[in-house]
Amino acid sequence: MSKFNYNKALSRLNEIVAEMESDELDIEKISKLVKESSTLLKACKKALSTTEEGINEVIAQMNLPSE
Repeated sequence: MSKFNYNKALSRLNEIVAEMESDELDIEKISKLVKESSTLLKACKKALSTTEEGINEVIAQMNLPSE
């Protein structure tokens, strides 16, 4: 399994949007793109959530009184 790359996923999502905005898609292609974008969006959301949690932990540690 390859390592998730947020920037590549976001780039692919932009490509999917451009493809879906074209008038040359059939229903099978639309279905495939919707499924792919759903998977990418879930992975991006998870990555953002994990990053937010990490940042909040760092901020919480910074707010602890020094010994």
